Amino acid sequence: MSAFYEWLYYLVPANPLLVRIVQGASRRRGHLFVRMGYLGTLIAVVLFGLLTAGSLSGTQSLTALAKAGGQIFSIISYAQILLICLIAPVFMAGAIAAEQSGKTYNILLTTPLSNLQIVLGSLLGRLYFVLALLASGLPLFAVLLIFGGVPIRAVFVSFGIAGFSALMVGSVAITLAVLRAGGRKAVFLFVISIIGYLLVCYAIDAYILRGRWTVGVDGITVLTPLHPMLVLEATLGAARYRVPPPELIAHHSAWIRFYLGYPFAAFACLTSLASFVLVLWSALRIRQLGQGEPGWFRRSVMGRWLRLETGGERRRKPRDVWANPIAWREASTRGNRAAALLGRWGFIVIGLGAAAGAIILRHKGMLTDYDFRTTILTLLLTELVVILLIAIYMSAGSVSREREDGTLDLLLTTPITPRLYLWGKLRGLISFLAMLLSVPVLTVTMLAIYTFIGQRLHWQQVEVTRYRNTIQVRGSLMFPEAPLLLAMVIVPAIATCVVWGMRCSITSKGVLGAVTKSVGLIGALMAVGGFCGWTAADSIPVVGALMNALSPTTGLVMVVDPWSLASFIDNPGVGRISLLFAGLIAVAVHSIVVYSLLTTMVGTFDKSVRELAGAA
Repeated sequence: MSAFYEWLYYLVPANPLLVRIVQGASRRRGHLFVRMGYLGTLIAVVLFGLLTAGSLSGTQSLTALAKAGGQIFSIISYAQILLICLIAPVFMAGAIAAEQSGKTYNILLTTPLSNLQIVLGSLLGRLYFVLALLASGLPLFAVLLIFGGVPIRAVFVSFGIAGFSALMVGSVAITLAVLRAGGRKAVFLFVISIIGYLLVCYAIDAYILRGRWTVGVDGITVLTPLHPMLVLEATLGAARYRVPPPELIAHHSAWIRFYLGYPFAAFACLTSLASFVLVLWSALRIRQLGQGEPGWFRRSVMGRWLRLETGGERRRKPRDVWANPIAWREASTRGNRAAALLGRWGFIVIGLGAAAGAIILRHKGMLTDYDFRTTILTLLLTELVVILLIAIYMSAGSVSREREDGTLDLLLTTPITPRLYLWGKLRGLISFLAMLLSVPVLTVTMLAIYTFIGQRLHWQQVEVTRYRNTIQVRGSLMFPEAPLLLAMVIVPAIATCVVWGMRCSITSKGVLGAVTKSVGLIGALMAVGGFCGWTAADSIPVVGALMNALSPTTGLVMVVDPWSLASFIDNPGVGRISLLFAGLIAVAVHSIVVYSLLTTMVGTFDKSVRELAGAA
């Protein structure tokens, strides 16, 4: 037994890899800022909830305090799980990028460490920081318990959902690292996949709920135990989410009764089982993959067609270069591999195909106003989030990547000036993103054409119904100027995100640091600006529209569904004019921001590059 305890001791608590990761990463300033930002966000959510609920006025009854405490607990629970789903990939990214770039796994395979020690040490070392974040938020939940209305079980369930979500994210990250799935691009695709899964799964579940294809009248769906936010919603007993009573699912098998009747337990079992399988497979395959043996997919015809094999001579035909070679390089040489081309064309085909399918269902009367609006907005917002993340990732790595591989040092010896270099970067990145940006604009164009044809043929499907103070209002499904307004809202905003990502790339040593800073600031500005703009839209007609137009997410919602604005329902003519002015002012504001940032970057480019070169 003593040998077993010794093996267990060196497997987890005294694992050398675990100790190295915890001791080394605990001193990093970036991790400190992440922890501070996480706690600051939770504290801000609690204070905002207390202020809006009136709990700090001192005149509330105990019942009102308990109700306010329950509402604030729901808000902070959702915020905690959402933050963990977004922060966990940042900590787990080191398992993919750091180990891959430094070839750490190749060195570890030469040590006496066992396969299980390597995999578990890498997983638990990074999972430690996520669990520490969860533990740091526990005092906030303890404060909410003072108000009452929050059962202790709900607190532990909320922490359990966040913890199991982090475990699943970490297991997937470790598996990608063991597979040598490729550095920073794997990190980026990893984060995109997590966000896409959360959005798409939630949208499908909402559509299923709308169609009442649930277990019971207001029961859970088959997707509930597969999504952390839906599990929390079902556990808290939301109005539209009710766990079905035992007599309703008594005729099903024991596994189905467990899956549908206990969503949190099912989620915990599924994530634990999936994590165990991934960790076990990684431990069994890590040394075999480390010896350079390619997988079956890389050996297949598809793998060779996607250029996953690194051997062999590669030849290209000569190509014409633009007047600005930096712009041509960013626009033409990025994403020229078959996998990237499939991804871009797949994004276009899926986006436009889904929009066309929604229009067909709407024309056949199979989608109501609410269903159609929800489907289109979910599709467009998902496309916009993907484009934003791609723009941030590409711009944040535009300079720091060249610094890491030594290309920047070669470029500085050429006659290319900082102005030519930076403006070329901006032009090339926007040109590369033009194909992706065309998808939401073409989607709205399809809706505008469908509305125009329907109005001439007097189709009822091209009209929507809204209510304002018990007054029914009928309006057009999409206005003809909507595609232009959407382009005016999102294209300059994407350019601003690209320029800010370039600025972070110049001032950061690595790509991951630049991406983290870019996502943090842009996300915070979009959240604050969108919240303020949407709140002001009902009370200040023109100013509210302008504030919405400055944020690409709320601007998209405002352009696609202007009837959600109270001022637009009251006077559609004035509302359309205000949208046009808001779009023009948004273009002017973003243009000024882009020009100012680029001018500043050109003036300080040499100094920033030399400072980082000296620090290295």
